[in-house]
Amino acid sequence: MCKFDVYAPLIYFDWQGSSFSLAPGLWLTRFDKKPDLRGLGSKLSEDEQDEVSSASHWLNFTWDEGTEPSPAETMNMALLSLWLVKRTRTHVTFRFELASDPSSGKKRICRVFERFAWVEHTIHDSLDDADLAVATSFYGVVQKLCYARCRLNDALFLTLAGCWAHNWQPALICHAAAAEAILTYSKASGITRRLATAYACLVEAQAPERDRAFREFSDLYSVRSDIMHGRSQNVLQVDRLPMLVRFNDMLRRLWSAVLLSPRLVSVLDGTDAQREGHFLGLQAGYKPPP
Repeated sequence: MCKFDVYAPLIYFDWQGSSFSLAPGLWLTRFDKKPDLRGLGSKLSEDEQDEVSSASHWLNFTWDEGTEPSPAETMNMALLSLWLVKRTRTHVTFRFELASDPSSGKKRICRVFERFAWVEHTIHDSLDDADLAVATSFYGVVQKLCYARCRLNDALFLTLAGCWAHNWQPALICHAAAAEAILTYSKASGITRRLATAYACLVEAQAPERDRAFREFSDLYSVRSDIMHGRSQNVLQVDRLPMLVRFNDMLRRLWSAVLLSPRLVSVLDGTDAQREGHFLGLQAGYKPPP
């Protein structure tokens, strides 16, 4: 089994620090001297080489060939953890895998085509140490869910798929599906009202704030229905990207509530009956708006 040092230059990653550990062995690092990529440069165009050279920070970790999670999964979990904290333009275009034992001569370059997208003029320009600390908390739980391959892992993948989408419709559909995968517990009719109530009571504690959250979820989820039923034209073009950003933020808020609560993670990875019992208890005494 070969051990590899994995390096992924972070594009548009704006952080003023030099080194930060997202998890044991997983680092965000500012390299004064770039990794030894000799022999791989010929596989990159001049523009691609410039992009790699201009990256101020790199994601780096070691990987034993053939083990899980794969380098792609580790990279995506790290990027998702950052996205859950703030919407930035941070993404990865290449990943380099260099054998830890240089004498083996094993080096390879992986082009990353599943890249995080963003909506212009709606992003945060930079991250600070406090943001990375929250991302660290998220990463630890995301990694456990990835290993478990249970219900919430499906929601994570749908969230990622939405982040990778470069059109507003598939992005919103994937994020709506992710929200449903987190909140659903019944196949009965009235799904929008049931999901909106579950969401509102999960992210808010007081009735007025719950009402606002309920209406926000209901409004945004109705856009999902328009897309699914061939009524995308009902959504004005000027409203489409702002609507997607609102859905992004709602989903990020939902994930934040889940990932920071070990008990909630356990419940939501359980059966429909366990989910229903939790949500009905959470909703006791609350009457959502008509």
